[in-house]
Amino acid sequence: MSCDLTPEAVEQAVIKAKKAGIQHLTREKGFILKREGSNQVAVLLPSVMPTGLSSQELTKMELDTRRQVLYYVEAFRRYLKGMEQCELTMIGPSIGFRETRRIKGKSMIKAEDVLNRKKCEDSVARGGWKPEIHKDTDKMATYMDVKEGSWFDIPLGALQSDNIGNLYAAGRMISADEAAFAAVRVMGTCFATGHSAGVAAAVQAEFGEADIRKIRAELDRQGVLL
Repeated sequence: MSCDLTPEAVEQAVIKAKKAGIQHLTREKGFILKREGSNQVAVLLPSVMPTGLSSQELTKMELDTRRQVLYYVEAFRRYLKGMEQCELTMIGPSIGFRETRRIKGKSMIKAEDVLNRKKCEDSVARGGWKPEIHKDTDKMATYMDVKEGSWFDIPLGALQSDNIGNLYAAGRMISADEAAFAAVRVMGTCFATGHSAGVAAAVQAEFGEADIRKIRAELDRQGVLL
């Protein structure tokens, strides 16, 4: 049986489920992704807004989101055509966080850098995602419009600790303001900054300083887009 997995159909199913009294459903708008040639889908809906990162809070959030999964399954069985016989095969191994702690760097990527696709001479990686802001558990993300262009540069200083001489950050720990962070935290950019942080640390270890010319030359030799 065909199944309508569009965000609009998912939203209507969740709204109907809420009206029918099915509890523990948070986000109404979200995605169900189906791989071609497979009957398995990935559901991006259960969510929670953290109030802290203590062990007690983490446990509470794990319990909450796992409970949500079970109720979403029930909602889809009852209100999403084609999903009447759906079964849960697995839940993510642990709760995931879009935003966590990050360093105070020698420089900071700011929202205007992302929106204007800023380029810089000390770039060690590229970012290409627009800021994706998540503020509510029951709504889709909002996206900030960016100036036409391809990418924004990530400067070496955003990976370097401001006060620890040999400490580098990568991925979701680099120095960025809130809106810019909503663009740099995505996986592709995390891969790029991880690569660059490793090269920069190696150059500093070998030559005694993080010479941007040597870092960029080595990244270029390794085929990095700069």
